[in-house]
Amino acid sequence: MDVALVPVALADKAELRAMLDPYLIAHADLVDPARVHGDPTEQPHFDLYWTEPGRIPLWIVADGARAGFLLLNDWSPSGLEVDRAISEFCVAPAFRRTGVGAAAALAAFASQAGCWELQVYRANPAGMAFWARVLAAAPTTDRHEITDEDRIIHRFLMP
Repeated sequence: MDVALVPVALADKAELRAMLDPYLIAHADLVDPARVHGDPTEQPHFDLYWTEPGRIPLWIVADGARAGFLLLNDWSPSGLEVDRAISEFCVAPAFRRTGVGAAAALAAFASQAGCWELQVYRANPAGMAFWARVLAAAPTTDRHEITDEDRIIHRFLMP
């Protein structure tokens, strides 16, 4: 399957939001079912993806079809300095377990050299397994995990 990352145009912001909200709710159902952290769809930084240079909204496109999205930024989950981080990553159910997600993640990593981070919550075993497989296949250096009680932060360099 041919997989590409395509910038989300400002005109497509509402379409991205329509995909983002159900993803955020499903994620919160796993990691914050009591909603201790509030409404997961409240995203004060969402609009900044079209105005701040460090934020990049991307569609995942597989064989010409929109297969998901990813949001890149330069915010570090660990608090350490980073060049790029994956904030949100979603592959539509019809495209899961087809290699689309791995191809999209690897393409994102290849888009910028430097220090990367992404966090995965322990309450998301599918996400934990996915990112372990993808990172094992990525040409990273200096890769390590920062463990927290509820999540793992993957930190690595891309050449």
